[in-house]
Order: sequence, then C-alpha cells, then structure tokens
Amino acid sequence: MGYRRRTDCQACSARVVLVAIMLLFHPPLSSAGIHFRSRSHRGGTSQSLRKRLHVNSLITEPGTFEVEFANTLSVTSRSDFMPAALKWTPGTGTGIWGRTELNVGFDAVSSVLQPDGRANQFSDHVSFLATSVLYGGAKLNLAIAPEAFFYLRDDRGARLGAVALARYDSGPHSAGMTLSWTGATRSSSSNPAGTFDLGGGYGRKLANAGILSYLTPHLNLVYERSSGGVEGLSVFEGVEYQVTKRLAIDISGQHLNLWGDSVDHQIVLGMTLNLGPPRRWFPGRGSAFRAF
Repeated sequence: MGYRRRTDCQACSARVVLVAIMLLFHPPLSSAGIHFRSRSHRGGTSQSLRKRLHVNSLITEPGTFEVEFANTLSVTSRSDFMPAALKWTPGTGTGIWGRTELNVGFDAVSSVLQPDGRANQFSDHVSFLATSVLYGGAKLNLAIAPEAFFYLRDDRGARLGAVALARYDSGPHSAGMTLSWTGATRSSSSNPAGTFDLGGGYGRKLANAGILSYLTPHLNLVYERSSGGVEGLSVFEGVEYQVTKRLAIDISGQHLNLWGDSVDHQIVLGMTLNLGPPRRWFPGRGSAFRAF
C-alpha cells in the first residue's frame, strides 16, 4: 500500500528521545552573513520528499500522525533553521483516505544575521502537500502530491504545483525519483514564474542483523531549473538510525547550488517521530506513546 513498517530496537529508552530533542533545538552560538536559500529546499516538506526515496515510506502509516523536526546549520553563512513537517494519513482502509497523507511544512525558527543584528523569526513560508499513493506493489510504489507554498513575508503570493514520486525496493536497496513543477502567482526576482525539479535518491541498509541493520546510508541529487535560465544542482548525503519502529534520527550534509554564486553547505540533524493514531491521545483512549 505504499508504506512499510520500521524495525524495533528493544534497547532504546526515553533518554534517547530527550537527548535528540535537546540537540535539535539547541541554537548555534556563532553568527555570520545573510543566508539565502532556494525555494525548493525550504522547510520540512522537501526534506521529507527526499527521504521517502530511500528511507521513509511514501506516506505515513495509515491512521497515524507523524512529526519531523530538524536543525539545519549553514557552514557557509552560520545561519540556522529548524524545519518541521506535520504528517497525517487520516484513513486506515484501502480508500482514498487510507492512501493519502496530508503534510504541513514550515520553519519553527529561522535565525539569520541582518545588517542591524541577528533576526530570529518564525517561518517565512508554509507549505501544504497531499501525497496520494496511486500504485502500491511489493517493490514498486508510485505517488503524486499536489503542492501549495505560501509566502508569509519577504515575497508575496504563493507557488502552486505538484510532485510525482516513484520508489523501487529490492532487499536492502531502495531507490527512487521525484519530478515536480511549481508556478508563482506573483513572480519576482527571488520567486521565479516557473520552477522545474528533478531528483533521485538511493539508500541501503548495512546489514540484516545487529546494530548495523538499524543504519541506512543515503544519497540524493536534485537538479533545479527556473524561468530566466537559473539552474543548479544540489547534493545530499547522510545516514539514518532507526532507534525504534516509531523513532528515527538522521544526520546529513546538504550542498546547495553547486554551480552558481549561491553555493551553501549545511549540516542537518533530524528526527522523525510517529505518534500513533490520534484517537489514542485522549484520556481513556490509550497513549500516543504506547509504541515505546
């Protein structure tokens, strides 16, 4: 059905969760110049799509709610961002709600140095995706995701478009690709009229037993071309550690726009946490953290 369960690690304790959260939300002490990021790499949504090509499932497990947080530190400019994604697949059956994930992405905090000092603000954007699995086979999975990206400041208007995803699993190997296009409702020098993205990813579990079976190194390439002839290639590499079947921690490097005059190198520490079915969050209906 386009999703797969994760393996469990019985030795994990709640301390791991606490340490991960502390690391994710510990602000950087250094500061430097203004940081510009390409639209396609903002927020938690793009990061979620890339990971789904080789580590995560195409959609969150049906009937459950998942959160994804990260701390993205720019080695180039020393700017810091905390992208987040909230993901929910409402249904549990074979109907449309059981095959569609709703996703909201934003930066919980952005910290950028301005000429008059460092600016710590909420996200300059919010994005929405509805990822629906069109075909879920034993190895091949196909999905499409209509996308809406709204600017909250700096730029005006929105970007509307869609993303197509394909993923193929074979033993410990996972590979896939994304193809997307978005158009601006109000174009500007920093918000191009049209943007085309083509991405590919590959991941492999290191072993079938022992601690290595919880590690998945992964690699992604994303080519982007916008109206006006602006284009760039970005490379992402990292490793994910599956702490429990509900919790995963990922550390990766991001190298954005490797040609051009806006090259940026980043380090990302991320956490994906599945909170289970929302109906269990309320008194008398069980605990959202029962899986731990």
